[in-house]
Amino acid sequence: MNIENMHIVHNRLISILLVVFSLLWMGAAQADANAGASRSGSPDPIYFYASQSGKKILDQGRDRGNPFVGALIELLARHELTFGEFSAQLIEGTMEKSRGFQRPDVSATNISDVLQLCALQLLPKPRSRRHVALVLAYSDYSSANLPSLPSAKVDMARIADAFRRAGFDAVRMVLDPGRGEIDGALKDFTALSRESDLAVIYATGHGIEAEGNIYLIPSSYPFLRKSILLDKRTLPLARLGATLQANRANFVFYAGGRDNPFAAAPKNRP
Repeated sequence: MNIENMHIVHNRLISILLVVFSLLWMGAAQADANAGASRSGSPDPIYFYASQSGKKILDQGRDRGNPFVGALIELLARHELTFGEFSAQLIEGTMEKSRGFQRPDVSATNISDVLQLCALQLLPKPRSRRHVALVLAYSDYSSANLPSLPSAKVDMARIADAFRRAGFDAVRMVLDPGRGEIDGALKDFTALSRESDLAVIYATGHGIEAEGNIYLIPSSYPFLRKSILLDKRTLPLARLGATLQANRANFVFYAGGRDNPFAAAPKNRP
């Protein structure tokens, strides 16, 4: 092995170690919150968050969007990429693009599953494997008393195109769905993922983290500063994870914020 190849191997080992340590130290509490329905033999999902717990995301406008999305798109354009390299470089790339404002977080329920995936080849996609993606975005909040997110719609198109260019066999897009539409989309994608080797859900929009759980706020949410509505009127991230039933690997990419606007609000009296 020549010196150049030794450096390549060394860099890959560093990337793998980085993601393993990130998962060990950052994801334990969130993994417990996301552990939900039985997986029926399918590997538990690995969650990638655009920011740390309690933090907002950086919206750089229509042209540049979320730094997390920009880093993800660049990685999907690589000619060669393993899961270990991808995980470490997604963190590094997001921090670089946001100038340290955003540090992505990663969580998983089973570290042994992650260790087995570190050497998994993501790019180029093996021809014998089937990869599928669902891209979900809430952008128009005009009826929810919240600022609309035009960049979320732009990022949605960008990331869907990146998945297609990376060789994904099916990429489905859902924009500003109502309750019935999202229920149907998730049910259909569960069936699709069961026939696949790798399944991904990318989700973005206004989000909240409260009591260890992350909720994606639909564009129809009556945002009244009352967290009592969260369980009934939002889309828990754990539900997205439970949707994924691929045979080899399942990933959730969450590009929304994780702050809690209800934290400082007084509790309602019974």
